[in-house]
Amino acid sequence: MGLRLKFNLILLAVFVAGFATVGVVAGRYLERQAIDDAQRAAMLVLDAASFGNLEPRIASGLGSRLHEMKVREFSTEETLTGIESQVAQRIKSLPSGQFSDVMTTATGDRRLAVARTYRAADGTTRVRLANVDLIPVLATASIALTTLLSSIGAVFLAVFVVLNLMLDRMIVRPVAEMALQADAVSIGNFSIPEFTPKSKDEIGVLGVAFNRMRRSTEEAIKLLKGADF
Repeated sequence: MGLRLKFNLILLAVFVAGFATVGVVAGRYLERQAIDDAQRAAMLVLDAASFGNLEPRIASGLGSRLHEMKVREFSTEETLTGIESQVAQRIKSLPSGQFSDVMTTATGDRRLAVARTYRAADGTTRVRLANVDLIPVLATASIALTTLLSSIGAVFLAVFVVLNLMLDRMIVRPVAEMALQADAVSIGNFSIPEFTPKSKDEIGVLGVAFNRMRRSTEEAIKLLKGADF
């Protein structure tokens, strides 16, 4: 296995590990932020409905300008189904009279339910529920994650190309040339030109030392050939 292949395999392994880690962490963060933004929007709509005494239809129209949101009012004593039934059951046990959670419908869709109780004019306790469709919310987070990972991938590709060019120019070619000359010298072939260092870094110092060793080897072989035993 060549030096370049080893280097690229290690670099690729590091990138894949980092890419996967960033994808998981950033994905969770962006999803949480998107849901938090939707929750704040739902709270805003419920506040507006409370202060302005808006009808559910008008509140839903206001909420739809922010997210795919439906607002409904109901009594916890009504016969309810779906998310409304789950919200009614859970909000009864909350002293704050406020509820917010991600819930799953019977069809498997994820929805954000933000509910708040209030006292109606007739003295009954009613619930205002903002039901937010999380599909477009999470789709936006997914687009942001894709953009982030694509940018990281583009940066890695650029770094990968630059590092490979530097590796080839600064290490692989000089070492391969010295290896070729060492092989020739080992069989007594000194006709090939000496290695020409192109830098003063460690590879350049190695090249100077290699040339010195080559000349010493050549002189030693000449002396041995001219010796009279």
